[in-house]
Amino acid sequence: MSWKILLVWVLFIAALMFLSYFFTKRVKMNKEIRKQIQTEEAARKQKYTYLKPGIFDECPREDVSAAALFHCIRKEDEDFDHYFENMNESEKVVYGIYQVGLTLQGQGASLHSFFLSPSTKPFVPIIVDIFEKVGSHELADLMRAARRFAEIIENDEDDDEDDPEMGDYSRYNFSDFTNEFATLVSTTNLNEKITNFILDHKEDFYDKYIPEKNEENGVDEDEGTSN
Repeated sequence: MSWKILLVWVLFIAALMFLSYFFTKRVKMNKEIRKQIQTEEAARKQKYTYLKPGIFDECPREDVSAAALFHCIRKEDEDFDHYFENMNESEKVVYGIYQVGLTLQGQGASLHSFFLSPSTKPFVPIIVDIFEKVGSHELADLMRAARRFAEIIENDEDDDEDDPEMGDYSRYNFSDFTNEFATLVSTTNLNEKITNFILDHKEDFYDKYIPEKNEENGVDEDEGTSN
């Protein structure tokens, strides 16, 4: 083997060793970042599972929607069969938007799933009003048309371009609805509107009863009666 070929192999092996070291370091760094994010998320969930009166005046603005959401998730966990009836109107607004978002997670997700899933069925009749209440009129119009399109598919009806509920979306399919929803979420600043809605209705999210251990940032098994 000539020295030139040997040199090539040495450089090749050195490059592989460098890439292996870099990759291992990057994987370790990513794991540490994910662990940190999970730790921070767990801490936020612990902090906001119960919302004591006045907490929205203290928490960072970027935590407002997460705080309200953790509060709503806890109510569902406490009584899954009756959580919808136990929520007030403001809680239903926040949790309804969250439910729409859940149906759009994962590969091949479609807005159509929101109108088909038994778990989101209670929110379907009020979903247009939900987006109207946070001031997202464009998304309200989109959801009105999407809901009507879901009815057309379910009932095997003929498409009508003059259907008043379809509006400007008469030629849309659910792939179009899904893509348009994602676009409007970002372009209409939905997250900021949700935050403003929560702060305008913050009293609706405060818990009347908070377990003593939870107030001390501990874990309490007796969840008691809450707002």
